[in-house]
Amino acid sequence: MRKTLEVIGKVCPFPLIEAKEAIQTLNSGDELEIRFDCTQATESIPVWA
Repeated sequence: MRKTLEVIGKVCPFPLIEAKEAIQTLNSGDELEIRFDCTQATESIPVWA
């Protein structure tokens, strides 16, 4: 299943916090698409993942 997390307009650290929470709800094989526009999240989310 593919899930989408919309965090456009939110500033760090909220996109990262919400991504961590969303990942915990995924089942094996699920995909999470994170839509964001925070420039810090561009760096922090891949480092965390």
